[in-house]
Amino acid sequence: MTTALLIEAIGTVEPLQIGPEFDGTTTVEWTRAALLGILGYGLLAGVGALALAFVYRARTVRELPIGPALLGGLTLPAGWLTIDAIRHGAVIVDSPLVHYTTGSYLLGVVVAGTVVAAVGHRLGDHLACASYGIDRIDARGQVARLVQSAGLAVTVTLPDSIDDAEGYPAVDEATKRALAGQPFLFPSGLSMEALQERVERRIESDYDVGYVQLELTDEGEVGGLSLGDRQSGVSPTLGPDRAAVAIAGDPSPQATTGDPIEVWTDDEAASQLVATGTLRATAGSVATVIVDADDATAFTPGDRYRLTTRSETPSDGHALVSTIQSDDAVVTTVTVEADGPLESEFAGWLPGTVLAIDRGDNELALPADNEPLEAGDTVYVFGTPDELADLAAGPEAGSEFEFAESATAESPETADSSGPADQSPETAD
Repeated sequence: MTTALLIEAIGTVEPLQIGPEFDGTTTVEWTRAALLGILGYGLLAGVGALALAFVYRARTVRELPIGPALLGGLTLPAGWLTIDAIRHGAVIVDSPLVHYTTGSYLLGVVVAGTVVAAVGHRLGDHLACASYGIDRIDARGQVARLVQSAGLAVTVTLPDSIDDAEGYPAVDEATKRALAGQPFLFPSGLSMEALQERVERRIESDYDVGYVQLELTDEGEVGGLSLGDRQSGVSPTLGPDRAAVAIAGDPSPQATTGDPIEVWTDDEAASQLVATGTLRATAGSVATVIVDADDATAFTPGDRYRLTTRSETPSDGHALVSTIQSDDAVVTTVTVEADGPLESEFAGWLPGTVLAIDRGDNELALPADNEPLEAGDTVYVFGTPDELADLAAGPEAGSEFEFAESATAESPETADSSGPADQSPETAD
């Protein structure tokens, strides 16, 4: 009904735009046309503000400020009137543009549009909250304090000191300063897990943070906060002693990302092998290859090279790296020290997943859970920053290592099923 009234009101003004001169138009006709036009343009502004408020609340879960809503709503009638003024030289009947009647009409459109846009802003916000199940809580003013005192909302205040998440790039200091001591208001009745998830999701979406690690106490207070930036570029995907080099040269049409390749000098008479590596990406005639760090200096700037695929079976390493990049988990290394907390521990008892153990000349890929760690081992562990923090803390942290300390040194695979060593760290009390 509102849409039909809007079309009828604006359409009523249109036929009167082309007629006799204003002096020949009766006061009744002009007043009727002006009132209908003001009503129509006001409704148009209200519809625009309603749409903006609805979309903003649905996309951000926050209320659109009244200023942008009014400005966006008034943009529609302003644009319509501008087009009429250019096409017909008038905006109401045949009143000249420079005339007090035109000024009165435009003032009426602005006033009516502002009032109806304010109503549309509130209506659109309420519709979005009802449609998407969003709880409307204002975090400011006396009303908010009364709501909190009645137990209808809980406030989560971030600490002043914010740490960097293990294994992630550091977040810039400006973001940390903006988050330090920042309060967030949430509905009461949420479980600790749901509250923690909503706080982390809020920080990620509002401050463009890649990873959030939040610790909440039983009272709902923040015990610790660690942030990590999004990992980008090639560096996070490089293994130890590996380097990425961009060279000029077209790869073989059959070569795809992750394929093993050979790089040759572009000299048909005496072509020489420069290095072997893995194709990382291509952009036109430029290819990025991953080679050993020692081979990175073998390339001459400005030279062109030929890339050929090697007769090796491509591995799923690239797919694994892509999966790791899209997940919260990261890969880190830890060195086992002599007489340290990790010496003689089983690989399966470490937090996270042990991907490999570098033991001098011997490298163990995906070691068995009962593989004991030796002094000097470099262990590559895949896990979340939470798990890696437990790994760095050792047995003193009192988490997964409690079982390792209390269990016997017997292998989990050979121990008696009735003994404690038969339990896994995840199921042990």
